[in-house]
Amino acid sequence: MTLRRPIAVGIIPARLDSTRLPEKPLQDLCGAPLIVRVLERTRRSTALRDVWVATDHQRIADAVLAAGGNAILTSPGHPSGLDRVAEAARILVGRETIHSEDVIVNIQGDEPFLDPRGLDHLVRLFERSEVRMATLAARFRDPDEVREPSRVKVVTDRGGRALYFSRSPIPYGAEEEGAAAALLHVGVYAYRRGTLEELARLSPAPLERAERLEQLRALWNGIPIHVAVGDYHSISVDTPEDLARARTLWAEGGSTI
Repeated sequence: MTLRRPIAVGIIPARLDSTRLPEKPLQDLCGAPLIVRVLERTRRSTALRDVWVATDHQRIADAVLAAGGNAILTSPGHPSGLDRVAEAARILVGRETIHSEDVIVNIQGDEPFLDPRGLDHLVRLFERSEVRMATLAARFRDPDEVREPSRVKVVTDRGGRALYFSRSPIPYGAEEEGAAAALLHVGVYAYRRGTLEELARLSPAPLERAERLEQLRALWNGIPIHVAVGDYHSISVDTPEDLARARTLWAEGGSTI
């Protein structure tokens, strides 16, 4: 069944503390804080009615507000970005800033090269009533990346639903001619409000803990994840080395990769 064009709101979770890169959201990326660069990129999506940064610290909120963005303060005790996004959505629904039927898009706060076309594609999936949750994927540009645990892989069924996500190469025998190939997972998620709340109430799943992949909580509990595939490559900033690379790429290409 096809629905009307969905109304979507983007929420970018951002916490100040980061083990590998202290105060990551406020690190400078060629003249603006990292979180502001992500916000600027996200605002280029034509599918998002509003974009909010959900944060645990006033300094991040102040940086966002100074850049003309929307910020909301959330609890500092959240174990994951999903929990922070769920709290922000509840607050915004309570304020009648967003509506209970809106699609919520969870955008990682360390992805300054995120392709806004991917966000548009992701939201379009929700024109189908059966879609409860969705994410992005891309074809691997370098086959050697398949063996890197930092590059998360996803395999899908013929209907475009995720079968499994892993840090290991999947499926077995994928290098053989004609075999199914894994896709590179791009960590952006969209949910219907009810699905987001359901996920936030659930405990971490055994597969989620084993792979250290939050999205496996949905699959473990029978929530299908539809996958939007395109040339949506991005680079996350997790370490000082990542930040240095991002600065070089930004200076060379002006936010494109």
